[in-house]
Amino acid sequence: MSGISKKHWIAFLILFLYDVITLVFSLVRNSYIVGYTISILNILLCLWLIHSYLREPLVEYGLHFKKIHIQIISGILLAVFIDYLLLQNSMNITSGIFYIKRYVEKLISDPVNIFYFFNPLIYAISEECVYRGFLLSFFQRIFNNPILSISLSAVLFGVSHYPSFHNIDQVVFAFIFGFICGYLRLKEPEKFTLFSLSLAHFLHNAVLQNILYA
Repeated sequence: MSGISKKHWIAFLILFLYDVITLVFSLVRNSYIVGYTISILNILLCLWLIHSYLREPLVEYGLHFKKIHIQIISGILLAVFIDYLLLQNSMNITSGIFYIKRYVEKLISDPVNIFYFFNPLIYAISEECVYRGFLLSFFQRIFNNPILSISLSAVLFGVSHYPSFHNIDQVVFAFIFGFICGYLRLKEPEKFTLFSLSLAHFLHNAVLQNILYA
């Protein structure tokens, strides 16, 4: 990966300003439509900055679809591992099966609930594009130090959750989640891409939102 340039700093500032402005706007006008629109535009902006403005291959930012089956399996296993770490003290296998069974019955009784199951997907893709995609690669270009780059992107990811949840525990967990994902993206780039990390992120959020807190 080559060094930093003026264009990289401009791209960073554009993305940073967009996220700050949309964060303030979403706090004022909080709704599903606003959230979806902001997230979709965030993904498109991130991809445009990398592909069209910086003219760099997306693979350098962790996005490719080689061995897609391996990526899918890796994403699912990562989600299981993270949820196990989070819930091991509050849920056993029996209660876990109970929550899953209850949610499946809920889906069958009202298919509209399928929409709510996939609700976290667009947010997961958006956050992975920004924090494990652009920002992680941006910091790595500056410092050429994987642990520092992973830590910085994880800190920003954690802090970004505070305005929505106002919960320090959520910030700490988001930091740990971000650090694990960032480490895997740099350590195993063939298995843990933005695709597999988005899948893991989505499944984790779906479990919390639709099963545990349903």
